[in-house]
Amino acid sequence: MSLKINEIIEGCLLGDGCIFLDRKKYSRFKLTAKDRDFLEWVKQLLIKKFKVYISFDKRNRTHILYSSSNPFFTLFREKWYKKIKGRIIKTIPRDLELSPATLLFWYLGDGSLVRRKNDSTRVPFIVLATNNFLKEDIDFLIQKLKELNLNFYSVKYKSGFTGKPCGYCLYSKTQDGTPFRFFKLIGLECPKEIARCSTGRKGKYGELKFFKDKWPTEEDWIKILSNVKIGKILRKRRLELGLTQAQLAEKVGVRREMIRDVELEKRNLNVKNFRKIL
Repeated sequence: MSLKINEIIEGCLLGDGCIFLDRKKYSRFKLTAKDRDFLEWVKQLLIKKFKVYISFDKRNRTHILYSSSNPFFTLFREKWYKKIKGRIIKTIPRDLELSPATLLFWYLGDGSLVRRKNDSTRVPFIVLATNNFLKEDIDFLIQKLKELNLNFYSVKYKSGFTGKPCGYCLYSKTQDGTPFRFFKLIGLECPKEIARCSTGRKGKYGELKFFKDKWPTEEDWIKILSNVKIGKILRKRRLELGLTQAQLAEKVGVRREMIRDVELEKRNLNVKNFRKIL
């Protein structure tokens, strides 16, 4: 995946990132995380264009990435922040385009894959936190996701601290194959550089979670692919690669008849072989 700096910044701004005014004059980018190694990875992506620093907030026990001031961020602040009812708030610019890179960094910052503990047979769904945005911005994001053939709907969000309503989150549909298409866009696996980076302690028992946990397990993939017509996807990918059924079978390590039957929707590939093709 090509990672353009403006797409990275936009993805971060959709999540926990912000552009703040230093001394009421200089625009700087800021991103917080529980794991310093994650911010070091982001730093390496940005450092070619900006000076970037990482510090530690002892009070909140989080790491913070700061950029130096730059006209680039001044333009972003003008686009992303508006004064509404006397307050400066982050809003969604209407010329926003959701590229795979933008979607990836949004998901890394404010997304999760929810597995239903009370029903292990159901497809896990994707949640994108949008509770700090206005409802009209959230509706706009739903439409932008739909342009990528990703179907989400808004759900009222309750604060984990107070239990009170606190804006909306976006939930993915599952029966139409949205989870598969989503991960096909951002990557079927977590970026290896950050897979073991911690996202903090989550849930009732404070279990330590990692970025790799945001991606489907083998069991999750079986459920996700149950709602996807694999045959059409396999044939399209094979033709994109310019391979015959026999050539693709040799590449994957299965018999030609297996590829033929999968394309005819008579059989399914296992997750390991399906990943090899995609």
